[in-house]
Order: sequence, then C-alpha cells, then structure tokens
Amino acid sequence: MIYLDNNATTQPTAKVVEAMLPYLTDCYFNASASTAAFTGAEQPQSDAANAMAKLLNAEEPDCFTFTSGATESNNWVCSSIARSRKAGRVLISAIEHASVAEAAAEMARAGFEIMEIPVDGHGLIQMDVLGAALLDDTILVSIMAANNETGVLQPMGDIGRLIRERCPSAVFHTDATQAIGKIPIDLQSDWQDIDLLSFSAHKFHGPKGIGGLYIRPGIELDALILGGGQQQGLRSGTLNTPALAGLASAASEAVNLEIVKIRNLRDNLETRLMEAFPEAIIHSKSVARLPNTSFFSLAGEDGEEVADRLAISGIIVGTGAACSSGAIDGSKCLRAMGVPHSISSGALRVSLSKFSEISDLDALFSNILNKTTGPGKIIPETKKRL
Repeated sequence: MIYLDNNATTQPTAKVVEAMLPYLTDCYFNASASTAAFTGAEQPQSDAANAMAKLLNAEEPDCFTFTSGATESNNWVCSSIARSRKAGRVLISAIEHASVAEAAAEMARAGFEIMEIPVDGHGLIQMDVLGAALLDDTILVSIMAANNETGVLQPMGDIGRLIRERCPSAVFHTDATQAIGKIPIDLQSDWQDIDLLSFSAHKFHGPKGIGGLYIRPGIELDALILGGGQQQGLRSGTLNTPALAGLASAASEAVNLEIVKIRNLRDNLETRLMEAFPEAIIHSKSVARLPNTSFFSLAGEDGEEVADRLAISGIIVGTGAACSSGAIDGSKCLRAMGVPHSISSGALRVSLSKFSEISDLDALFSNILNKTTGPGKIIPETKKRL
C-alpha cells in the first residue's frame, strides 16, 4: 500500500507505538487514582503537556487540556463562548472545518450573529472584509491556520494583530490541526495573539482519539465535561494514558521537522504533473502552503473516480476533506475560492509525510498515466520519459 493522504491521518511512528505499549500492558492503572504517583500512571499526561509546550513554545504545560481531538476542542470553544457570553458577533472563515462551521451554526440558532469571512481566489482570508467585520460586539474569531484541502497557510500574525487593533476583547481561536508537525509554530512570537488552539495527534504521527486545546493564561472557558475534576476540572473523565504517551512521543519527534525533504517531493510531484498534464490546475500554488500538500485538478477527469481507481491499485490519495468524502457538492474550499464545479470535480489531493519517498510518486504517476481517460491523457512517448 502506498499512502499519500496524510492530511486525512498519518502513520504512528515506531517510537509512538513503543511509548504506548507499557500503558496498555503493565502500567494500565488509573491516572486519577490516589496511588497514581506510585504506579507511574500519571506520567503520560505530564509528558504530553511538556512536549506540546516545547513544540509550540507555550507559556507552560498547564496551558494544555487534552480531549479526543480537534473536533471536540472546536466544539468546546464554541459551546463555552455561547454559555458565557449569551450574545455577540462570531467571525469564522468560509473554509473552516465542519467542526467549527457546524458549531457556529448552532450558536446562530441560539441567537448569536455569525459571519463567514470570504477567501480570495487563492484561498487566503480577505483581510479588508475581516477588518470591517471586527465590530465592538465581536466575541470570537475562529480562523483555521492551514487548510486541509489546499494546504494554504493563513497569515496568523497579521490576523492576530488586526483583531487586537480593532477588537482587543475578542477571543482569537485557531484550528491548527493541519499545521502542527508540518511548519514551525511559536505561540510567543508570530502566533502570540492566539488565545485558543485546537489540535489532533493523529495528524502528526500520533495515535487517533487524542488531541487537545491550548488555552492561553488569562482565558477562561466553562468546563467541557463535569464529574471527577480531572484536568483542573475542565474535562472530567478517566485519562487515556496510552494515547497520551503516544501524543507525548509524537510531539517530541515533531520538533525535528523535515520540511525541505517533504517540500522537495511535493515540488517534484507538481513539476512532473504539469509536464504530463499541461492543462492541469494546481490550486493555490502561488501562495504559502503546507510543504506536504498538493491539491490539483485534472481536466476532463472525475477526482473521486480517479482516486477509486488508484485505491484499487493500492495507492491512496484524497479528494479533499476526509470528513466529507463522497459529498456531491465537492470541495468546500474550492467553492469558496470561486472555482467552477467543472474544475473542482476533477480535484485530487496528494499529502505527503516524512515516510513518503520518490518511489511513491513514481508509482502514482505510472498509475495516473495508465488510468486517466479524459482530455489530459498523455501519449506513450511522454509516459516513457517520466
């Protein structure tokens, strides 16, 4: 199996699996028990918090509350703001993950004013619209750091400074799920105006079912789950110690990014793509993107059908957001960018990881060239050259 859909999920590293095993076998004890200090069951939470604080340059490990992942964290942010504020304006981008967009829609049903900030044709937030929307009654701004489909990186520093200038009391939240482990993040530097940050471990080679929320000191949220008092009373319940051990290991490994290697592979992919399919469109190529992500459309092809044919051959790619696979409306992000359906329907997403190799791209191209049927299909002579 050749796996090229790493924005959907990633393979846990050997060190991550090794770190988890003792807490599934020998040290299976409850981290909240009075004897936890003697059994060592409390260590994974401490290790995970310390590793995340180092990875993101957070103020202190206590800034992190662990959840089942970014979807839960995003919902927590919206529900807590809704309970504590009762009224006000909420701004989200037009390309947010469903866990933000649907949670915001729930706030709208409760009487909050929700405004989607549009993106331009490259997928970047329209800063002038955002600035005009930042009225005095704005209570929450949620902008994803990196898009899961195009890989486009939003200018988090510029957005944060604009929020503080126009509406300093607004809470600034970002779903950083796709960014962590792929680009450097510094919460004391360019990301210093971010108040809340959601993440999932399985996006950076950790286990599924664990993630969390960074809460900057001074920001108060209502408890997500009551009953037990774990995690400073913010999210009660027995801690998932094996997953926390895996998260700690993944975060420690993610300090050493392999950006150059991965970007070179991505650039190789796109160069070969345009040579083979001159009419192909690489979305958002001219703006800052995640180094591992290429989202492109092949003329005359149906992206879902091409992805299915590749999967039959043992090559896994994506067609956009994993949570909306098979949706008849196609890519939410491309719609927001104004891309016609005739182009967006042919979109494929290749997202690489540190495990990806040039031989994976060779296999991908060999299969694409053999299995595409539309106007973009190339002649055998060019196929041999590739």
